[in-house]
Amino acid sequence: MINGYNNLGLDVNLNTGKITTFDINEDIIKTNLGGRGMGVHFFTQEVSPEVYPLSEENVIVVSSGGLGGSIAPASGRFSITFKSPLTGTICSSNSGGFWGNVFKRTGYDVLIIRGKASVPVYLYISEKHVEIIECQELWGMTIPVLTDTLMERHSPNTKILGIGPAGENKVRFASIMNDYGRTSGRGGGGAVMGSKNLKAIVVEGSKKFAPLNPQHYKTGLYQANKLLRSMPVSSKALPSLGTPGLLKLVYSHDMLPHRNFQDVSHSPEEIDKISGECFKERIFLSPKGCYNCIMRCGRITQVGNKKGEGPEFETIALMGANLEIYDIEVIALTNYICNDFGMDTISFGNTVGLSMELFEKNYINRNETGGLDVRFGTKEILERLAQQTALREGFGGELAEGALRLARKYGAEPLAIAVKGLELPGYDPRASLMQALGFATSSRGGCHLKGGYMIVLGFFGGSREVDRFLVETVAEHVVDEQDSGCVADMLGVCRFCFFSFGENELSRIFFGYTGMDLSPHDLKRLAKDIIDRERAFNLKAGFTKEDDTLPPRFFSEKILISNQMRAIHKEDQFNHMLRKYYEIRKWEEKGIL
Repeated sequence: MINGYNNLGLDVNLNTGKITTFDINEDIIKTNLGGRGMGVHFFTQEVSPEVYPLSEENVIVVSSGGLGGSIAPASGRFSITFKSPLTGTICSSNSGGFWGNVFKRTGYDVLIIRGKASVPVYLYISEKHVEIIECQELWGMTIPVLTDTLMERHSPNTKILGIGPAGENKVRFASIMNDYGRTSGRGGGGAVMGSKNLKAIVVEGSKKFAPLNPQHYKTGLYQANKLLRSMPVSSKALPSLGTPGLLKLVYSHDMLPHRNFQDVSHSPEEIDKISGECFKERIFLSPKGCYNCIMRCGRITQVGNKKGEGPEFETIALMGANLEIYDIEVIALTNYICNDFGMDTISFGNTVGLSMELFEKNYINRNETGGLDVRFGTKEILERLAQQTALREGFGGELAEGALRLARKYGAEPLAIAVKGLELPGYDPRASLMQALGFATSSRGGCHLKGGYMIVLGFFGGSREVDRFLVETVAEHVVDEQDSGCVADMLGVCRFCFFSFGENELSRIFFGYTGMDLSPHDLKRLAKDIIDRERAFNLKAGFTKEDDTLPPRFFSEKILISNQMRAIHKEDQFNHMLRKYYEIRKWEEKGIL
């Protein structure tokens, strides 16, 4: 057995009700570590790339990070892997909070869920007992009500992961929520749970894990924590303003989307109304942190008599700036609805942005929108659209299909700001060639995380900062950042830690915890293999290298960025970077191009 692991998985068949355990051998652990790696390993063994995502043949794999159960900084993250009903790609979505840490302490490293229950059920997992429990009475509950109900039913020590009405109604970007406001948001995992009649997974465990090499463990922890406490982003910016503090920074670099990414033109006065500083002054109540995290970047907020978590930067960017809605209270109230009903705010905000452009360009009219005047800046309709989307009522039924399908229905596919069907987050790629290439090559589509969190290097990296427009260096930086992100996902560590420390410190902590002596290079090598396997699955699912691209707008429409009119030149810039990216990844040589 490998120290720091349970070396045990749980297999639940919702068709038959059969629950079995399986051993996870050392070779699987050594080559996949945990989290995203373990999820990709078991998912690709179990699921055909051709499977329909909302069929019972799709499988959900939940996997604890390789540092799960440890006291490494911000190490409680877990991954959920499935075939996305939004994109058709393999999708690994992860979340923080406390659920992942407790799941690891139930005695399992991996949970495989297959089939479909005949009636609504939830899964209860503890160290002594695993049970599938019928729960027709829970169907329709929002996330806060569901969480309170299950904690009261079982124990205040339980942690709840579940879906809201959006997942039940199979909204293609429905999220899986845990700890009230934490979310596995991207790709529609909530819809996959809904398609299986699985409302929730309740975990209760207290198993403890001791480090194998305490001195190495302590040294690595000391180095990582010292860096977290000394670097400005992790010690000051995120604790003070949370992710909303990014808004002015992204705006100042001409990257904040406006009017469905038609431009990045906001006035300073407009930005002030949705900035991190405004957020703190008007709606902020208290910070909230995930397991063993000193950054505590989460925000508990209140608008009127309503309280909730967030909104995060991406939500403010996509449901605020992108929609020309400069009202932090409206954004927060809509965010509460998305969290309560279990819905990805990035995809929702992006899709609403598309609908507003379609409306203003006369692709759709008030007959299609149920009488709503869906124009940019119409903040009065945002909460209503969110609820309609989650319930698939009225025009919300069309929004629930996501941006690409909505655009296709009205013959306006080029206006969908999505890659491989996944809606882009709050960064205009014309303002960073690194982010452009990251979006295009991400294994789950238009994602700043799986694609590489390139703003870290583009204008937020301190001594690591590089030229975001220098074509020759882009591919190398993107590959490196994607690999580092995959390391974080495998070990279950928050990406924000990488503002302060990286593979060197994680290598020491992991060796001290588990006894596995993996150098920073070894960690990156394993991450490359996971990304290769995601690529191979997607190719078998029908994707080709032609899908490694961006919406046409970014190639054809120039906007003012850094005092210069810019679009991405397709051949001299984008295709050149893409060829170099393939070369570095050796995908042609490996037969996955």
